[in-house]
Amino acid sequence: MLKVDDGPDATFGKRMLWFIALWLLGVAGTALLVLPFHLLIIAAMHH
Repeated sequence: MLKVDDGPDATFGKRMLWFIALWLLGVAGTALLVLPFHLLIIAAMHH
């Protein structure tokens, strides 16, 4: 069978892994959201 919990250390490690993964996902999502506006600003400055 598959062990779900190996004690407090495993739980902490999983939480840190999830925290880092979600944080990176948030940063990537924000970058993708801001990118079009950033490109528009650069294009406007060149004119």
